[in-house]
Amino acid sequence: VHLSASANDRGNALEPAAFGAELAEIGLRGFREYLANTLPKELESDEELAATFAVSDHSRVNVAFNRWQKRVFADLYNTPVETLSSQGGRAPRLEGINYTWPELYDSPAFARLKSRIVELSRLYLKRSGYADVPQKFRVFVWVEVFDKGDALRPGSRVDGAYVAGRYFPSVEQGSIKFNFEDPRGINPPFGKTYSHAPYEGNLVLHPVWNSYFVTPNMKNIPAISYSFLVYPPEGNTRNFQDDLTGKLIVTRNVSASRPKSKR
Repeated sequence: VHLSASANDRGNALEPAAFGAELAEIGLRGFREYLANTLPKELESDEELAATFAVSDHSRVNVAFNRWQKRVFADLYNTPVETLSSQGGRAPRLEGINYTWPELYDSPAFARLKSRIVELSRLYLKRSGYADVPQKFRVFVWVEVFDKGDALRPGSRVDGAYVAGRYFPSVEQGSIKFNFEDPRGINPPFGKTYSHAPYEGNLVLHPVWNSYFVTPNMKNIPAISYSFLVYPPEGNTRNFQDDLTGKLIVTRNVSASRPKSKR
Protein backbone atom coordinates (compact mmCIF):
# COMPACT_ATOMS: atom_id res chain seq x y z
CA VAL A 1 0.00 0.00 0.00
CA HIS A 2 1.41 3.36 -1.06
CA LEU A 3 0.24 6.59 0.62
CA SER A 4 0.82 10.04 -0.89
CA ALA A 5 -0.29 13.61 -0.19
CA SER A 6 -1.54 14.96 -3.51
CA ALA A 7 -3.23 18.20 -2.48
CA ASN A 8 -3.42 19.95 0.88
CA ASP A 9 -2.44 23.18 2.58
CA ARG A 10 0.37 21.68 4.67
CA GLY A 11 3.09 22.52 2.14
CA ASN A 12 4.12 18.87 1.67
CA ALA A 13 1.81 17.92 -1.21
CA LEU A 14 2.10 17.63 -4.98
CA GLU A 15 -0.73 20.10 -5.63
CA PRO A 16 -2.23 23.13 -3.81
CA ALA A 17 -5.36 22.80 -1.69
CA ALA A 18 -7.44 24.56 -4.36
CA PHE A 19 -6.84 21.56 -6.63
CA GLY A 20 -8.68 19.23 -4.26
CA ALA A 21 -11.40 21.78 -3.52
CA GLU A 22 -12.25 22.07 -7.22
CA LEU A 23 -12.43 18.30 -7.69
CA ALA A 24 -14.51 17.91 -4.53
CA GLU A 25 -17.01 20.48 -5.81
CA ILE A 26 -17.27 18.84 -9.25
CA GLY A 27 -17.66 15.37 -7.75
CA LEU A 28 -20.28 16.37 -5.19
CA ARG A 29 -22.33 18.34 -7.73
CA GLY A 30 -22.30 15.43 -10.18
CA PHE A 31 -23.28 13.00 -7.43
CA ARG A 32 -26.22 15.15 -6.30
CA GLU A 33 -27.38 15.50 -9.91
CA TYR A 34 -27.21 11.72 -10.39
CA LEU A 35 -29.01 11.04 -7.11
CA ALA A 36 -31.84 13.46 -7.84
CA ASN A 37 -32.43 12.98 -11.56
CA THR A 38 -30.67 9.92 -13.00
CA LEU A 39 -30.97 7.19 -10.36
CA PRO A 40 -34.79 7.41 -10.12
CA LYS A 41 -35.03 6.92 -13.89
CA GLU A 42 -32.64 3.95 -13.75
CA LEU A 43 -34.64 2.29 -11.00
CA GLU A 44 -37.82 2.79 -12.99
CA SER A 45 -36.35 1.43 -16.24
CA ASP A 46 -34.17 -1.45 -14.96
CA GLU A 47 -36.09 -4.05 -12.93
CA GLU A 48 -32.95 -6.01 -12.07
CA LEU A 49 -31.23 -2.90 -10.71
CA ALA A 50 -34.34 -1.94 -8.75
CA ALA A 51 -34.62 -5.39 -7.16
CA THR A 52 -30.94 -5.42 -6.15
CA PHE A 53 -31.09 -1.84 -4.92
CA ALA A 54 -34.11 -2.58 -2.69
CA VAL A 55 -32.26 -5.21 -0.64
CA SER A 56 -28.75 -3.73 -0.67
CA ASP A 57 -26.82 -2.02 2.12
CA HIS A 58 -25.51 1.53 2.36
CA SER A 59 -23.10 0.84 -0.51
CA ARG A 60 -25.93 0.81 -3.01
CA VAL A 61 -25.98 4.44 -4.16
CA ASN A 62 -22.25 4.52 -4.90
CA VAL A 63 -22.42 1.11 -6.59
CA ALA A 64 -25.17 2.41 -8.88
CA PHE A 65 -23.24 5.65 -9.46
CA ASN A 66 -20.18 3.61 -10.43
CA ARG A 67 -22.25 1.67 -12.95
CA TRP A 68 -23.46 4.89 -14.59
CA GLN A 69 -19.90 6.27 -14.69
CA LYS A 70 -18.65 3.13 -16.45
CA ARG A 71 -21.10 3.81 -19.25
CA VAL A 72 -20.06 7.49 -19.38
CA PHE A 73 -16.39 6.48 -19.72
CA ALA A 74 -17.12 3.77 -22.30
CA ASP A 75 -19.15 6.11 -24.49
CA LEU A 76 -16.67 8.97 -24.24
CA TYR A 77 -13.66 6.86 -25.22
CA ASN A 78 -15.56 4.54 -27.58
CA THR A 79 -14.53 1.42 -25.71
CA PRO A 80 -16.60 -1.64 -24.68
CA VAL A 81 -17.81 -1.28 -21.12
CA GLU A 82 -16.70 -4.89 -20.51
CA THR A 83 -13.06 -3.78 -20.68
CA LEU A 84 -13.57 -1.94 -17.38
CA SER A 85 -14.31 -5.09 -15.41
CA SER A 86 -13.98 -8.85 -15.65
CA GLN A 87 -16.44 -9.50 -12.82
CA GLY A 88 -19.56 -9.51 -14.98
CA GLY A 89 -21.06 -6.31 -13.60
CA ARG A 90 -23.92 -4.88 -15.65
CA ALA A 91 -23.81 -1.37 -17.11
CA PRO A 92 -26.57 -1.36 -19.73
CA ARG A 93 -27.59 1.64 -21.78
CA LEU A 94 -31.05 2.70 -20.67
CA GLU A 95 -33.40 4.81 -22.75
CA GLY A 96 -33.79 8.39 -21.57
CA ILE A 97 -30.57 8.42 -19.50
CA ASN A 98 -27.86 11.00 -20.18
CA TYR A 99 -24.44 9.33 -20.20
CA THR A 100 -22.23 12.41 -20.28
CA TRP A 101 -20.35 14.35 -17.60
CA PRO A 102 -18.59 17.22 -19.38
CA GLU A 103 -17.99 19.21 -16.19
CA LEU A 104 -15.73 16.42 -14.96
CA TYR A 105 -14.10 15.20 -18.16
CA ASP A 106 -13.42 18.71 -19.50
CA SER A 107 -11.90 19.84 -16.21
CA PRO A 108 -8.16 20.66 -16.25
CA ALA A 109 -8.02 19.59 -12.60
CA PHE A 110 -9.37 16.16 -13.52
CA ALA A 111 -6.81 15.83 -16.30
CA ARG A 112 -4.13 16.81 -13.81
CA LEU A 113 -5.38 14.19 -11.34
CA LYS A 114 -5.13 11.46 -13.97
CA SER A 115 -1.57 12.50 -14.82
CA ARG A 116 -0.66 12.32 -11.12
CA ILE A 117 -2.25 8.87 -10.90
CA VAL A 118 -0.16 7.66 -13.83
CA GLU A 119 2.99 9.20 -12.37
CA LEU A 120 2.53 7.58 -8.96
CA SER A 121 1.34 4.27 -10.44
CA ARG A 122 4.48 4.04 -12.53
CA LEU A 123 6.58 4.53 -9.39
CA TYR A 124 4.44 2.00 -7.49
CA LEU A 125 4.88 -0.65 -10.19
CA LYS A 126 8.62 -0.20 -10.35
CA ARG A 127 8.84 -0.56 -6.58
CA SER A 128 6.72 -3.71 -6.86
CA GLY A 129 9.21 -5.40 -9.18
CA TYR A 130 7.96 -4.51 -12.66
CA ALA A 131 10.95 -4.02 -14.98
CA ASP A 132 8.91 -3.11 -18.07
CA VAL A 133 6.25 -0.54 -17.23
CA PRO A 134 3.97 0.48 -20.14
CA GLN A 135 4.33 3.95 -21.61
CA LYS A 136 0.54 4.39 -21.62
CA PHE A 137 -2.26 3.20 -19.37
CA ARG A 138 -6.03 3.16 -19.48
CA VAL A 139 -7.11 4.91 -16.28
CA PHE A 140 -10.75 4.62 -15.22
CA VAL A 141 -11.62 7.09 -12.47
CA TRP A 142 -15.00 7.25 -10.77
CA VAL A 143 -16.43 9.43 -8.01
CA GLU A 144 -17.87 8.14 -4.73
CA VAL A 145 -19.61 10.30 -2.15
CA PHE A 146 -20.30 9.10 1.39
CA ASP A 147 -23.02 11.02 3.20
CA LYS A 148 -23.59 10.44 6.90
CA GLY A 149 -24.06 6.70 7.50
CA ASP A 150 -22.93 5.70 4.01
CA ALA A 151 -20.26 3.01 3.71
CA LEU A 152 -18.73 0.63 1.17
CA ARG A 153 -18.99 -3.11 1.69
CA PRO A 154 -15.83 -5.30 1.60
CA GLY A 155 -14.69 -6.28 -1.84
CA SER A 156 -11.78 -6.41 -4.24
CA ARG A 157 -11.24 -5.57 -7.89
CA VAL A 158 -10.20 -8.95 -9.23
CA ASP A 159 -9.69 -7.98 -12.84
CA GLY A 160 -6.87 -7.15 -15.23
CA ALA A 161 -5.75 -3.83 -13.76
CA TYR A 162 -2.21 -3.14 -12.62
CA VAL A 163 -3.17 -1.19 -9.54
CA ALA A 164 -6.19 0.26 -7.73
CA GLY A 165 -6.41 3.38 -5.66
CA ARG A 166 -8.40 6.18 -4.15
CA TYR A 167 -7.91 9.95 -3.90
CA PHE A 168 -9.68 11.96 -1.18
CA PRO A 169 -10.17 15.63 -2.20
CA SER A 170 -12.50 16.25 0.74
CA VAL A 171 -12.86 14.23 3.92
CA GLU A 172 -13.51 15.34 7.49
CA GLN A 173 -11.04 14.07 10.07
CA GLY A 174 -12.50 11.06 11.89
CA SER A 175 -15.39 10.63 9.46
CA ILE A 176 -14.41 7.38 7.72
CA LYS A 177 -11.72 4.72 7.70
CA PHE A 178 -10.30 3.07 4.59
CA ASN A 179 -9.66 -0.50 5.74
CA PHE A 180 -7.75 -3.40 4.18
CA GLU A 181 -8.45 -7.01 5.09
CA ASP A 182 -5.77 -9.64 5.57
CA PRO A 183 -5.70 -11.75 2.36
CA ARG A 184 -4.30 -14.73 4.28
CA GLY A 185 -7.65 -15.55 5.88
CA ILE A 186 -9.46 -14.97 9.16
CA ASN A 187 -7.71 -17.48 11.40
CA PRO A 188 -5.02 -16.38 13.88
CA PRO A 189 -2.34 -15.22 13.68
CA PHE A 190 -3.81 -13.66 10.54
CA GLY A 191 -7.23 -12.08 10.09
CA LYS A 192 -6.09 -8.59 10.98
CA THR A 193 -7.49 -5.41 9.44
CA TYR A 194 -5.24 -2.51 8.54
CA SER A 195 -7.15 0.71 9.16
CA HIS A 196 -6.15 3.94 7.42
CA ALA A 197 -7.65 7.31 8.35
CA PRO A 198 -7.72 9.35 5.11
CA TYR A 199 -7.16 13.09 5.06
CA GLU A 200 -7.78 15.78 2.49
CA GLY A 201 -5.41 15.37 -0.43
CA ASN A 202 -4.56 11.77 0.48
CA LEU A 203 -3.95 9.39 -2.44
CA VAL A 204 -3.71 5.65 -1.75
CA LEU A 205 -2.45 2.96 -4.15
CA HIS A 206 -2.96 -0.73 -3.43
CA PRO A 207 -3.10 -4.13 -5.17
CA VAL A 208 -6.34 -4.83 -7.01
CA TRP A 209 -6.76 -8.19 -5.27
CA ASN A 210 -6.59 -6.80 -1.74
CA SER A 211 -10.05 -6.71 -0.13
CA TYR A 212 -10.96 -3.31 1.29
CA PHE A 213 -13.94 -1.45 2.67
CA VAL A 214 -14.94 2.04 3.79
CA THR A 215 -16.50 2.41 7.23
CA PRO A 216 -19.73 4.41 7.70
CA ASN A 217 -19.33 8.18 7.61
CA MET A 218 -19.76 9.39 11.18
CA LYS A 219 -19.89 13.10 10.31
CA ASN A 220 -22.53 15.31 8.74
CA ILE A 221 -20.10 16.50 6.07
CA PRO A 222 -19.88 14.23 2.99
CA ALA A 223 -16.60 12.41 2.33
CA ILE A 224 -15.65 12.57 -1.34
CA SER A 225 -13.41 10.06 -3.07
CA TYR A 226 -12.08 9.58 -6.58
CA SER A 227 -11.48 5.86 -6.98
CA PHE A 228 -9.47 4.51 -9.88
CA LEU A 229 -8.15 1.46 -11.69
CA VAL A 230 -5.00 1.60 -13.82
CA TYR A 231 -5.21 -0.83 -16.76
CA PRO A 232 -2.99 -1.71 -19.69
CA PRO A 233 -3.85 0.43 -22.77
CA GLU A 234 -6.25 -2.23 -24.10
CA GLY A 235 -8.16 -2.68 -20.82
CA ASN A 236 -8.55 -5.64 -18.47
CA THR A 237 -6.36 -8.06 -20.38
CA ARG A 238 -3.87 -9.06 -17.70
CA ASN A 239 -3.94 -12.41 -15.91
CA PHE A 240 -3.85 -12.36 -12.14
CA GLN A 241 -0.89 -14.77 -12.15
CA ASP A 242 1.17 -11.98 -13.72
CA ASP A 243 0.51 -9.57 -10.86
CA LEU A 244 3.86 -9.08 -9.15
CA THR A 245 2.25 -7.35 -6.14
CA GLY A 246 0.96 -10.77 -5.15
CA LYS A 247 4.41 -12.29 -4.78
CA LEU A 248 6.50 -9.69 -3.05
CA ILE A 249 9.53 -11.08 -1.28
CA VAL A 250 10.93 -9.20 1.68
CA THR A 251 14.58 -9.84 2.42
CA ARG A 252 16.53 -8.74 5.45
CA ASN A 253 20.21 -8.96 6.28
CA VAL A 254 20.76 -10.02 9.85
CA SER A 255 24.14 -9.97 11.49
CA ALA A 256 24.88 -12.10 14.52
CA SER A 257 27.98 -12.46 16.61
CA ARG A 258 29.36 -15.94 17.00
CA PRO A 259 29.57 -17.01 20.64
CA LYS A 260 33.07 -17.47 21.93
CA SER A 261 34.04 -21.09 22.38
CA LYS A 262 34.78 -22.27 25.88
CA ARG A 263 38.09 -23.97 26.52
